[in-house]
Amino acid sequence: MIKRLHAALSARSLFKAISGLDVFDPDEVLRLVRAAAEGGADAVDVAADPALVAAARAAAPGLVLFASATDPDVLCASGADVLELGNYDAMYRAGLEPTAEQVLDWTRRVVARTRGQTPVCVTVPGRLPRAAQVDLAQALQAAGADLLQTEGVLGPRAEGVAGSIMHLLEALANTAAIRSAVALPLILAGGVDPQNAPHAIAAGADGVGVGRFLKEAADLPAAVREVRTALATLALRTPAIER
Repeated sequence: MIKRLHAALSARSLFKAISGLDVFDPDEVLRLVRAAAEGGADAVDVAADPALVAAARAAAPGLVLFASATDPDVLCASGADVLELGNYDAMYRAGLEPTAEQVLDWTRRVVARTRGQTPVCVTVPGRLPRAAQVDLAQALQAAGADLLQTEGVLGPRAEGVAGSIMHLLEALANTAAIRSAVALPLILAGGVDPQNAPHAIAAGADGVGVGRFLKEAADLPAAVREVRTALATLALRTPAIER
C-alpha cells in the first residue's frame, strides 16, 4: 500500500476520495469506497473507526486507506494505512477552529505513538492566516509529519458557484505558499473537481483530495473516473517539483 502511495505522490497524481471524519454510516462509506476502487482512485479517506476501516479495507483491498480524526488516541487505534489529523469540516460546522498549537501537539503525539511505522498526514487549517499556515507547515515537517494536506477555508464559505470558486482560490494560494516553504508531499483538498484539478497540481500539490464533488455526483463511479482522467492527462505533461 505504501508503495502505491509513494508512486502516486512521485507522479504528482495522487487521488484521494474523501468520505469525512464524521461519516459513520457503513453503507454510505462503502458506497464511496467501492466507487473509488472502480473509478481508479489511489486512496480513500474514512472516519477513524476500526470497524469502518476494516470494512473499507475488505471492500477495496487495493486502495491506500487513510483514516481521519482530531483525537490522537482514536486515530492511532484505527488500523489505517495512513493516519490523518485533519478534514476539519466537522469542527468548523460545530463552530470550532483548531489552533496551530493544537495541531502541532496532536501531530507530536501521533508521531511519538507510531514511531515511523505508519505515515502521518496533517491538514494545515485554512482558517489560519497564510503566514501562520506556512509557519505551522514548517513546524509539522520538523515534528515528523510525512505529508501535509492544504485547504482553503480562511473564513465562512459562501454557498453556490461563487463560494466554490473563492474557496478554491484560497486553497491554491495556501498550497503555493506552503509549497515554497516545505519539502513534504502536499495534497490539496478544497473544492477540487475534474475541471480545476490541474490548477491544484500547478499550485504545487502532489495530489488532490475530493469530497464534495463526489458526494454531489449522481453517478459516483463516473465522477471518480472524471477526476482520475483529469489527473492522468495532467501527469503526462507535469514535471516533478524539486524539493
